[in-house]
Amino acid sequence: MTPEDTHAFRGAILHFLADPDAVGENNSYSYLPDGLLVVQSGKVRTVGPAEKLLPTLSTGILVTAFPDGMIMPGFVDCHGHYPQIEMIAAPGGKLLEWLQQYVYPVERQFADLDKAAQSADFYLDEMLRNGTTTALVFATVHPSSTDAFFRAAQKRKLRVICGKVMMDRNAPDDLIDSPESGYEEIKALIDRWHDTDRLRYAITPRFAPTSSDAQLILAGQLLKEHPGVYLHTHLAENREEVAWVETLFPDRKSYFDVYDG
Repeated sequence: MTPEDTHAFRGAILHFLADPDAVGENNSYSYLPDGLLVVQSGKVRTVGPAEKLLPTLSTGILVTAFPDGMIMPGFVDCHGHYPQIEMIAAPGGKLLEWLQQYVYPVERQFADLDKAAQSADFYLDEMLRNGTTTALVFATVHPSSTDAFFRAAQKRKLRVICGKVMMDRNAPDDLIDSPESGYEEIKALIDRWHDTDRLRYAITPRFAPTSSDAQLILAGQLLKEHPGVYLHTHLAENREEVAWVETLFPDRKSYFDVYDG
């Protein structure tokens, strides 16, 4: 290890090794009250007790200490909407009214690639500032909004999973696609981004009420045609929504069965 490409970080270190259900809680994590994390060329080289590793470091390697902090791997955010970053704290109320009053007006702006790029940069910078390094994220119905997010994440060498929203009914006319157009746009996005560097693609119907049967069928077809891509949507966030789904899909046993079917 040469000083030029190596940096060490000293402090309490907590990281997770395995699923506690599989190996037991005591074997599922490692906690070092005084640990050392050694990074070489941007990748973790080793981690262990500081007392053991410090003598192995070459002269000149910088050691940054966090005596009052804890070093952990980056957090994982399993659900986010990057276009909504600027409307945090918009009053709640009922979900469907909230979408109409606050969300859709903001998402319209993401037809502008510059707007999408600026929001992606801000979202990812805030994500990193709060310790999150992996995220599963909604874009908008505009393919360019997905491109903007992936470009920004690629520049930062982050692992993100993102997808263009599929929405062909029960939404403003300027925010809907069609089953066919959505299918073709998503195929192109998958070809462009999925498995590129640390990026992954997610098939992203907003939620069942805003997708027709035809669109949901094509979402399932995309999943079959592209093994390894993810599915990202919403399920049963309030009673009003569940009742609406029941009227839209009367032949299905449950909200989940709409997707499963």
